[in-house]
Amino acid sequence: MSTIDVETVQDVAESIESRGGRFLEAPVIGTRKPAEDGMLVIVAGGDRSLFDDCESCFLAMGKKAFYLGEIGSGTRMKLVANMVLGSVMAGYAEGMSLAERAGLDLQTVLDVFKEGPLNCAAVRSKGDAILHSRFEPSFPLKHQQKDMRLALALGDELKQSLPVAAAANEMFKRAISLGNGDNDMSSVYRATAL
Repeated sequence: MSTIDVETVQDVAESIESRGGRFLEAPVIGTRKPAEDGMLVIVAGGDRSLFDDCESCFLAMGKKAFYLGEIGSGTRMKLVANMVLGSVMAGYAEGMSLAERAGLDLQTVLDVFKEGPLNCAAVRSKGDAILHSRFEPSFPLKHQQKDMRLALALGDELKQSLPVAAAANEMFKRAISLGNGDNDMSSVYRATAL
């Protein structure tokens, strides 16, 4: 249920299936809090009958389980989701840094965001982390950067240009170089606030 590259998932599946076993990849979307609350989203790929056998277990730990098809499709979905989340988080951190430099009160900025189209779980949870410089890891920044790297590699493999994700990845790499790798992904803010 972790995030690894598609090739590794396919190799593991091939090894298991060559010995007569069934394989199902089942990455999860969500961090520690959704896991604690049973609100993860499971994105599975592989043996459909195994998914059907496991679905009740998935729903015990998550709010929704999706069967996406062949081996690798769950991993691809997870990489796309985390790439979008990382790109949003990098843009959000950059916006908060700009707001601060513009002399805006960051609490008011957060309040405005929460009342408009930016009202989402990431803004609500990560905004307070940025505002109070509390970066206890819900999802460590180094793991977000790893997922960005894997998504960019998938883009390269598929000949898909991902310039926004590439720029966000550079921000995460910079934040890691500043010592934030084990902090929450929202600490990417520290790479913008210099």
